[in-house]
Amino acid sequence: MSEISSVVLAEKVDLDELAKVYRRVHAADLHLTDHSEPSLEDRLRWTAEAPGFQAALAYVDGELVGTVMGCPLPPETLWWRDLTDVNDPGLAVEWEGRTFAICEAFVDPAYQRHRLGVRMVADLLDQRKEERVSLAVAETNTRVWHALQRLKFLHVGDLIPFPGWRSHRMLVRDLPLSASR
Repeated sequence: MSEISSVVLAEKVDLDELAKVYRRVHAADLHLTDHSEPSLEDRLRWTAEAPGFQAALAYVDGELVGTVMGCPLPPETLWWRDLTDVNDPGLAVEWEGRTFAICEAFVDPAYQRHRLGVRMVADLLDQRKEERVSLAVAETNTRVWHALQRLKFLHVGDLIPFPGWRSHRMLVRDLPLSASR
């Protein structure tokens, strides 16, 4: 693996370049509804245009190879809709500054298993002021699921983010990352 040139935090991103990396990451699964409805371009744009958007972008030898991107959840969010198995009824209550949502996270296959995703998560979240972070991971994505468990993310329920998608595990973790549970 080449040396990682940088992980850069950004408030603006090149959606076309991100889409190219995403398509390399998910090449075998692009036929699934999870990757086509709504379109990748719409999902990336919705996230990038959200108030408070921020991304960690990873570059190797000047080439974009991954991102972790998200935004703060507004009080009227639909993020928690249809969440099952909720043990804490207050979990889905939002207020300004409560939750940063990771909406997209992916690393080029050539650079997976080198902790690049963990580095982007840490760089992005280390300076966030929200109380907690949340993200959804497809239940079949066991590699990412196990990595997030090591980072002390807790499984708080399951949901189907959009009609026709596979079930996803909803995960939550207190911020800052150095906080222990």
